[in-house]
Amino acid sequence: MPYMVATLMTSPCFRLSEHVRLLPRINGWFAHPYLISPLTFGLYTEHSHLAMMESFLEDPEQHRAALREPDMRGGPFIDHAGDVADIRKLRDQTLQRCAPQLCTAEAIAALYQLLHSEAKGAGLAGLYGKIDPLIRDKLEIFYDVSKQPGVRFMERQFYASSAYDPGLQTAVLEPVSEQERAFALSTPQLPSAAGSLELSVPFADPFWDQLCGGMPDADALVDLILRHAPAGTTRAEALALLTDAPLPEHPAPEGVRVRYFGHACVLIEGAGVSILIDPLISYPGECAIDHFTFDDLPAKIDYLLITHPHQDHVVMEALLRIRHRVGTVVVGRAGGGDLQDISLKLCLEQCGFANVVELADYEELRFPQGRIVGAPFYGEHADLDIRAKLVHAVELDGKVCVLFADSRPPMVECYAQLKALFPKIDCMFLGMECVGAPATWLYGPLLQKMLTRGEDQSRRLDGCDSALASALQDFFLPERLYVYAMGAEPWVTHITSILYSEDLPQFREARQLEATARAKGRHAELLFGRCEITL
Repeated sequence: MPYMVATLMTSPCFRLSEHVRLLPRINGWFAHPYLISPLTFGLYTEHSHLAMMESFLEDPEQHRAALREPDMRGGPFIDHAGDVADIRKLRDQTLQRCAPQLCTAEAIAALYQLLHSEAKGAGLAGLYGKIDPLIRDKLEIFYDVSKQPGVRFMERQFYASSAYDPGLQTAVLEPVSEQERAFALSTPQLPSAAGSLELSVPFADPFWDQLCGGMPDADALVDLILRHAPAGTTRAEALALLTDAPLPEHPAPEGVRVRYFGHACVLIEGAGVSILIDPLISYPGECAIDHFTFDDLPAKIDYLLITHPHQDHVVMEALLRIRHRVGTVVVGRAGGGDLQDISLKLCLEQCGFANVVELADYEELRFPQGRIVGAPFYGEHADLDIRAKLVHAVELDGKVCVLFADSRPPMVECYAQLKALFPKIDCMFLGMECVGAPATWLYGPLLQKMLTRGEDQSRRLDGCDSALASALQDFFLPERLYVYAMGAEPWVTHITSILYSEDLPQFREARQLEATARAKGRHAELLFGRCEITL
């Protein structure tokens, strides 16, 4: 099938301007998978959001002083320079409108305490009567083969319960600027910028496709916006968010083209097929460095691949904006019931994606021009049993790209089957953020037994160092190796908290890999900002 030039509409198409951010929120906070899932939302609300808000209200200046230290940027400190009453209002609203979710979190915590104290090896049937009725019909308790008790949560049933409230889902539209954005995991996203507007629309609503995909009638689109906007919003304010600028054309690439959009976002195009991985995309005018934007995406994204459920790889700010372009989403298959291993398939289906496919290790999705193969994703999840993660191998028109994201295998031989499937790799992307955060930085609200400081510091969300990266290059012998997913582009730091510096250990490791590869006559390159490759 020939690659078609993207010309969505020849008549004027009014849509959300590329100079306006779309910031999805859940109860006022940055939307990420563990907030979307009703299984985990209450735990994050109680043990992260409410805890930080109470701390801020007790001593706002302590938070502000901490944030004056760059090393504290990713810590549990709220970056709010406005009225303290804003945070108090959000705290009070949270206690009121999230009461069902907080009750669910308490029931889950009580369940784990029950298993810890009473499940000693004897039959478990008698324990069901002691489980909170709020969750009792949505789970199964069991023993593993080592006599350790466990629980299988039936996550889909939680989406059908009071624990899931799509009414908590909103989005803020605000003008793009170069102003530094507050760290997303510790600061609520309150509308503050001049010209910003909050819309109370669940993520699954077709409205977002109409807003981002466009409509020929500006008045009709403005009417839709005003239906969901705060009272008093004027037509002029709504119209200012829109554009009817001609949509860019995207001529067919010669051969297979690979574009790096920053962090872990890669676009592979060729033979009439477009494949986008881990979309996290910048806007025009957001920063001074050269970068691709939403305007550089094709009109149709045939396959959208997600590597793992971290907040810098499942970015609703990008996903909701491009949903109308997406054909099939490919995610890793969750284990089916562990608290920490939420289903990305369920999550994205509840966010309005119509065709989400799960792949297990070494399963493949074939199409006429090639195939997508899922390979094991090792480590980088603080040694928790999380299975909704995949390395993606993409074969397109005879060319092979493998995207490892942050996978950190214990030994290169773990990928022997992947090497057998793809003995020749044209392009290999490897994450080397080898410092990482400790387990509690992301997973603290889920842990039912606290870690010691030593345990916490040893269980990190880290990728490959130079020694492992070099060993992987020796093992696979790719034509080209690119280091990516370092979290340092200006449009990523509000999610990763990493501020680019060549003095950081992870960047020193990446430079060491480049030097080692050069000495062997091989290619290794640290990416930053943007890159275009023709295979």
